[in-house]
This record gives sequence, structure tokens and C-alpha cells, in this order.
Amino acid sequence: MDLSFSELKDLVFNASLGSNLPAGTGEDLSLAVTFLESRSLPGCKEFLSSIRCKRHLTIPPQSENSSLVFNNARAIFEGVSAIDLLVSEVCESVILKNCDSQILMLGLASNYRGTSFCFYKNNEMYAGISDDELILRNQNFKCTKDIEICLTQGMSGTPLTKCTRMALNKNTFEALIELASKMLVPESELSRERGAGAGNIDND
Repeated sequence: MDLSFSELKDLVFNASLGSNLPAGTGEDLSLAVTFLESRSLPGCKEFLSSIRCKRHLTIPPQSENSSLVFNNARAIFEGVSAIDLLVSEVCESVILKNCDSQILMLGLASNYRGTSFCFYKNNEMYAGISDDELILRNQNFKCTKDIEICLTQGMSGTPLTKCTRMALNKNTFEALIELASKMLVPESELSRERGAGAGNIDND
């Protein structure tokens, strides 16, 4: 399935709402996934995998020197919070242990235009985001699930090429459509009274 930037963004946003995620998180994820897919990285696949991740109570991060450490970090929950805290300069770095989607974390960081990030594994930088560009120094970054993210002034390297349209395989597209359909409600007087559609009175 061939999709434009806007079409994919809307589809992922609706799939997020259909998965009972808050609208703000859905907006973050839709931008993150589109950023990744436009650079030929499997953002949709990682999103679907994270959605299926077991949900549990979020445990506050532990302070370790100048870092905040998130254990058993899920990108769509702890990951979103970690990036927010880092950008707020509450800490010098965030460490996500046993992170379920390192690729999705790259996308989430890209939402902060004008901010540069460096991603580390075992004290070795493997990726960076600067000026809406993604640089990968090591494509094989799944060797460990523990990552550290820091703010930086930028990094050198050749950014990944951006495409204007994104191709999703049939299974991925259908899985997103199925999730998005869950946000719909049957048409009825009760659903309109509760805010669905234009309501019972439309003065537009």
C-alpha cells in the first residue's frame, strides 16, 4: 500500500486512539512512525509490536548520578516520558533498560524540532538526530536492548535519505486499519448525545 506522509500520519494516529492511547501520545507516535517510514525504517512494524506489549503500571525512573533510569522501558509509555524529561533538562541523559523498541525511540526523539540527540549502547554512539535528520552509524543496533539518550549540539555523518511516499506491506496496513476501526462507534441517538459525529444539532 502506497501512502503519503499525511495519510500514514492520520492512520497511525487513529490506530493509537483505537488502542485506547491518549490523543497526545497518538500524535507523538503518528509523527514518530511517519518520520521512520519516510527513511525506510520499519516504524509501523515497531509501532504494532509496541502496542501488543504487555501493559503494566509505569514505575517512576530511578536517579543514577546525572541520569534517569527506566527499567523494562516500553517506547509508547516510558519512552515518551523519558524524552520529555530529557528535553526539559531534568537530567543529563535517560537510560532505557530492556527497551521494547529502539527504532521507535529514534522516531519519538525526532518530534522535538531544533533539539539534537545522541543514542548510545555500551558507551558507543550508534545514532543521532539533528535538524530533522537521522544519522545511523551502525545499522546493527539491536545487539542489546539497553540504550542511553543524551542531548547534543549535533553530530557528523551522512543522514538517511528521505522519501516522499511510503510503501506498507498488506499485513501491516490491514493491522493498522483494524486498530483504527476500533475508535469508531455505531451510529445511534445515544452515540450522538455523547459527542460522536456532529451531534443532534448541527449549526455549521
